[in-house]
Amino acid sequence: MNTDIVKLKINYEDVLIRMGANKYITKIDSELKNSILEIIELAKKILQPKYAISLSHKIIKENKIYLDEFVINSKDIFKLLENSTSVCGIVATVGISIDTKISLLLEQKEIFQAFVLDSVGSVAVEELITNICNDVKEKYGHITTRFSPGYGDWTLINQYDLLQWVGAEKIGVSLSSTFQMMPRKSVSAIVGYNT
Repeated sequence: MNTDIVKLKINYEDVLIRMGANKYITKIDSELKNSILEIIELAKKILQPKYAISLSHKIIKENKIYLDEFVINSKDIFKLLENSTSVCGIVATVGISIDTKISLLLEQKEIFQAFVLDSVGSVAVEELITNICNDVKEKYGHITTRFSPGYGDWTLINQYDLLQWVGAEKIGVSLSSTFQMMPRKSVSAIVGYNT
């Protein structure tokens, strides 16, 4: 895999959208823009982007998908992967430091800064997993759309097995009892491709 995929640009406009701003309606003065840009630069210093992937040929038995020892029982995934021979599982995170900094800002009643930093973290992890998917596409050609536990009929309970299959513990990603990934700015997904 290409190591350049962890170099994150973090687009200012994407952060505004994540914050809920409408580029046609929301007015951002220069002082506010500079504050947001400063928080983006702070985030770039504390982000710790990491990822883990697992690749497997797809085997189908009794309407279930077998990826090594990982079994998926989902009609939506079955449909997603119907034209794919192989599957790539992905877990991406931007690390615990951003969670820690957001908590500190909230303790200090710096609500706006915490809100912006939270938005930046979301944009950063989304950019990271998009970069990973683009890398898989570059290597194997066409890939399916990304699909994560919690979408369609693939329940969050399946998050545990996906993380275990991909080896999420190697990059410090774990799962809470309510299936929340920790660090919070983490994403898991699968994509199908052909080998």
